[in-house]
Amino acid sequence: MSAAPATAGPPAGALSAVAVPARMRATMLRRSLREHPGPAVAGLGGLLAAAWLIWYALRGDQHTLGLLAGAWVLGWIVLPLLLGGGRGRVRPAHLRLEPIGGVPAAIGLLAASAIGIGPAVSLVALAALPVHAARHGTVAVLVTASGAVLLWLLGLIGSAIALEVVGHAGGPVGALLTGIFTGTAMGVAGSLWAVFPWVSVLLTAAPEGVVRAMAYVPSGWPITAATGPTGQGVRMLATLVGIVALCAAAYIMLVRRVLIAGVPFRPRATTAASPVGARRERLGWVPAATRAVTGREARAWMRHPLRLQYLAFAVVYGALLAGLPLLSDVDLLLPWAGPLAVLGAAAMSAGLVGLDGTALWLPLTTPGGERAEVRGRALAWLLVVTPIGVLLTVAGVILAPRVDALTALSTLPALLGAGASVPVWVSLLRVRPVADPRHPTSADNPTDIVSVLVATAGGLLAAAPVLALAVWGPPEAAPLLPLVGLLCGAAAWWGGVWLADDRLGRRGPEVLAAAGQRSRPPETVIPLTWNVQWYRENTATAWALGLLTVGWIPVIPQGVMPLAFGIDGGWIVAGHLDAGARTAVGWGMIGVGVAMLLAGLVLWDRRPAR
Repeated sequence: MSAAPATAGPPAGALSAVAVPARMRATMLRRSLREHPGPAVAGLGGLLAAAWLIWYALRGDQHTLGLLAGAWVLGWIVLPLLLGGGRGRVRPAHLRLEPIGGVPAAIGLLAASAIGIGPAVSLVALAALPVHAARHGTVAVLVTASGAVLLWLLGLIGSAIALEVVGHAGGPVGALLTGIFTGTAMGVAGSLWAVFPWVSVLLTAAPEGVVRAMAYVPSGWPITAATGPTGQGVRMLATLVGIVALCAAAYIMLVRRVLIAGVPFRPRATTAASPVGARRERLGWVPAATRAVTGREARAWMRHPLRLQYLAFAVVYGALLAGLPLLSDVDLLLPWAGPLAVLGAAAMSAGLVGLDGTALWLPLTTPGGERAEVRGRALAWLLVVTPIGVLLTVAGVILAPRVDALTALSTLPALLGAGASVPVWVSLLRVRPVADPRHPTSADNPTDIVSVLVATAGGLLAAAPVLALAVWGPPEAAPLLPLVGLLCGAAAWWGGVWLADDRLGRRGPEVLAAAGQRSRPPETVIPLTWNVQWYRENTATAWALGLLTVGWIPVIPQGVMPLAFGIDGGWIVAGHLDAGARTAVGWGMIGVGVAMLLAGLVLWDRRPAR
C-alpha cells in the first residue's frame, strides 16, 4: 500500500498556488502572440535596442552606461502605463476567489509578470552591465551580474506596482504620469536639434556633473561596486538589495489589501472648493445657465483622468519645447513656453464631447441649453488654461530678460481666444466616443489627428496677424501688437462660438447619437507582407501610409536642415544653391512636404472601415 497522496503538505500546496498565476499568464501570452503579432514586432525592436546597449558597453563610458540602464528600467516601469501593458497580465483581483495568502499571491503574480517579451528583453539589455565589467576580471563580472539582476527585479516589481496602483490611467495619479511621460517624449522629439549635441557629448564621456550625480543613481551602483573599493561595493549592493526588499514588501501589502478589501486604495472624498470653482462663483455677469455649465466643466477638468492627462501633456510639452534649447545656449523660445502650452491644450481638447456620452441630452432638452453648453465649455477652458499660459510666459520672460517677449505676450490672448472656442466646435463636428465614459482609460483617448490639426490650425490662424505684423510690419507698429492680439483673440472666440452654436443647434440629435455609441469601428488591418489584393481594396490607406512616410523628407532634411542649421551638400537640393534661391527652394520643400502630410492625413481619415 502506498501513502504517497498523504505526503503532499502545505509547502506543496503553496507552491501549487504560486504556480497558478504563472500558468495563467503563459496561456494568455501564447494566445495573444498567436492572434496579434504586435508584441513580437515590439520585442524585436527592443532586442535591437538591447543589442546596441551591449555593443556600447564594450567600449563606452561607465557612467553613461549606468544612466542608460536606469533609463531602461524607468521606461519599463512607465511605458506599460501608456501602452496598455496591463491588459494582458494577471492582476491581484483575479485571485480574490482563490484560497491563497498575500505572500504566495504576490510571489505568483511577480512570477507571472516575469513571463513575457518585455522582461526577457530587459534581462538581455541589463546584461550590458556585466559585459562592461568583463574588462575588470571574473569577480567584477559576477558582482555586476548580481547588481543587474537586482535592477531587473526592481523594474519587475516597480512595473507591477505602477500597473496596479496607477494603471489604466483610471485615477489622477496615473493620468498625470501618462501626460507627463507623453509630453516629455514628444517635447524631446521636437527638440532633437538641441538635445542631440548634449547626447553626443554624453555618449563620448560623461561630464563631471553627471559623474557626481551617478553616485546617487542605483543603476550605476553595480559597475561602481565592481570597480571601486570593496567596502563601498558591499554598501552599494546592500542598499540596492534593501530598495528591492522595500518594493517587494510594498507590493505584498498592496496584493494583500486587494485580496481582502477588493481595491488597492480608496481615494479620499473632498468637499473643498477648487480655485477654479471659486473663480467661477465670481462670474456674476455670466448667465446662470452658462455659469452652471462652467462650474461642471471646471470640476471635470480637475477630476477627469483624461482631462488631467491633457493638461499635464500640454504643460510639459510647451515647457520642454521652449526650455530644451537652453542645452544649446538658445533662450529665444523661453517666453514662448506659455503660448506653446496653450496651443497644446487647445489641440488636446478637440475631442472632449466624446467623453460625455449620452449626457448631451441635458442641454438639448433645456431651453437655451445649446448656447449655455457651448459658452460654458469655452469659459471653463479659459479659467483652467489662462493661468497656466500666463505663468509659463512670465517665467520665460524672467528667465530670459534679454529676449524681446512682446510678440509672445501679444500672441497669448489670440491663442487663448481660439483655444477656448474652436476645440468646442471641432469636438462637436467630429465626435469620437469612448467605450465607457464612466471609467475612461488612456486607451480610450477620443482625440484623432484630424481634430488635433484643425484645432491647432485655428490657434495659428488667430495668431497669424500678430506674427505677420511682428515679422513684416514697420518697427513703429510694435506698440500695436498687444491690441492686435486681443482683437484676434476676441474674433476667434466669437467665430468658434458661432460655429459651435450652429452645429449643436442644427445637428444636436446627430451629435448625441454619435456620442452615445459604445463600440468603435474596427481598425484597418495593415498586412505585414505584400498583399496585392489588399492594396487594391484599400488604395486610400496605402496612399496615406506612403504620404505620411515620405512627406517628412522634404520637410526635415530638404527644408529645415538647410534653412535652420545651414547644412548643405550631398543630396540636399537647397544646399547646392546660393542666397535667395537656397531660401526659396528650402521653403518650397517645406511647403511640398506639409502638403503631402496633410493629404496623407485626410486620406487616412477617409480609409474604408473593415
